[in-house]
Amino acid sequence: MIAFQTLAMGIFGLFSFGVLKAQSDSTAQNPTPDPPPNKARGGSQKVLLAGKASAMWQSSEIKGSPSANSFNPIGLMLMPLVKINERLFLDAQIEVDANPDGGGASVNLNELIIYYRVAPAINLFAGNFSPKYGIFLGVLDDFTNRYATSPIGMGHGPQTQTGIGVQGGIQVGYSKLNYQLYVSNGPQLTVDSSGTNNGVLNYGNYTDNNKNKAVGGSIGFLPFSNSSLQVDLSGQYAGKTGDAGTAFENISSSSWAADLNYFHVFNPIMVRVLAEYNSTQTQNFNLYTDDSHTSLLVPQFNNLQTGWFAGATLRASGLKNAVLSNFELGGRVGSFTAPKDAMWGGNMVNQTTVCLTYWFTWKTPLNFAYDVYTQSGSPTQTAWVVRSIFFF
Repeated sequence: MIAFQTLAMGIFGLFSFGVLKAQSDSTAQNPTPDPPPNKARGGSQKVLLAGKASAMWQSSEIKGSPSANSFNPIGLMLMPLVKINERLFLDAQIEVDANPDGGGASVNLNELIIYYRVAPAINLFAGNFSPKYGIFLGVLDDFTNRYATSPIGMGHGPQTQTGIGVQGGIQVGYSKLNYQLYVSNGPQLTVDSSGTNNGVLNYGNYTDNNKNKAVGGSIGFLPFSNSSLQVDLSGQYAGKTGDAGTAFENISSSSWAADLNYFHVFNPIMVRVLAEYNSTQTQNFNLYTDDSHTSLLVPQFNNLQTGWFAGATLRASGLKNAVLSNFELGGRVGSFTAPKDAMWGGNMVNQTTVCLTYWFTWKTPLNFAYDVYTQSGSPTQTAWVVRSIFFF
């Protein structure tokens, strides 16, 4: 019995040695076997998951009325960036907002874009994207917006849309240029027989309401080698915004914006200056009760809306005191002018904001802001805001 076991073990050992030697020879001849067809090479695909979590408390008061307090417990945004290979990338932005009144949360897909890098200065993209329009919608986010609240004159122009485009940056001597050109579904005109929202433009539609496409773009100039100053000009034009086959199909709309972003350290003070002006003009039209246009239902109005803001922040980042160097003081003024004769319009609204931010870390700011809103013919409104954000 012992002899049989010894013989069996010997035969098994010789067989194993032969298999291992054959595998070794094969590996030596082809040390990194090719992956099967349509399979990515190991390490070529990478995923970066960034995001933010935020909470905000606000106490607002209209002069002569009791104050109102609200607390938005949390907002969560996930921003995965997937590197499929050296040229192909996928960018997404998913936002979860808690209902401040309770009853669950809402989930929104803000962006879903695929990029293809043709060359360092040429990047093609397609999907649901936020076009570069001014500095607020094109550059600013909760991280760079130190003021806790949004400028009242912003967010009324081109927003997230579905389309295709090209963008990139070019070195011009010591200066730089960046650009973006795109074609999208564009805005959709609201035709409201009650007049409440008549003439309002809606963005972010996945399907188009007519065969026309909007065209837009931006160009930015950074004149200094340290990129401390950037000035931009951006815009969009849609020749048709109404539903196909209706009398409002050919209503056009055009938007444009100019902005400035300046950043520099005058030791020990760090200075940031931001400013933007934007304008959206939509063609005027009447609403009638009948096809013969004999009975006017909602009259036309000058559908022009403009907004602007300018602000600056100061931070003594060069101080040796760890506490004082983390404080940042900001001030901002701005206004929004809606179509005066529209039911959703009215007189110009002015906004003044003062904000104090404490930076626990470079990605964990705590904002304390005070806003004052004034409008001719309306009582003054004030608001205290405390906002905390954690970036990851």
